[in-house]
Amino acid sequence: MSCDTPAAPRPRRPFRLTGRMVAAMLVLFFGVIISVNATIMTVALRTMPGVETRSAYEDSQHFNEEIARQHERDARGWNAAATLARQGEGAALGVTLADRLGQLLSGFTATARLRHPATSARDHSVALSERQPGHYEARFDRIDAGAWILELKARRGEEVVFVSRSRITLPEK
Repeated sequence: MSCDTPAAPRPRRPFRLTGRMVAAMLVLFFGVIISVNATIMTVALRTMPGVETRSAYEDSQHFNEEIARQHERDARGWNAAATLARQGEGAALGVTLADRLGQLLSGFTATARLRHPATSARDHSVALSERQPGHYEARFDRIDAGAWILELKARRGEEVVFVSRSRITLPEK
């Protein structure tokens, strides 16, 4: 008569931490850290590269001249009133230029740039056309709702005679 008795379990080897295991854990740990950092950095640079100007050094060389020109413009007392209204997927921009007495200013070549506060990838530039004396208009075919920075420039010939920068909001559809 045979009696099947279960074999006695083999004794387990105790866990041994070896140098190879420690090296593999270190490589894996830092590999995960480096790959996550690289991913986050790539996404950040694609959405906001941080570049405001092509050459900060060249801009700095003309800074004092630009400040003096802006003081001359400010002394004129000119101002701009702007509206941004939704039209379908796009928007209509209306700008009225006036002097300090409220007299409308006409005969300028005007341009506008809508700058997105977070990224220059969404910026829009447009030339304004004078529909009536002192009233300039432009249309954007497609533009997102939200807050924008409106930069206006009015030129007489090659000379920039008026510059304005203000916040403007485009409501949802």
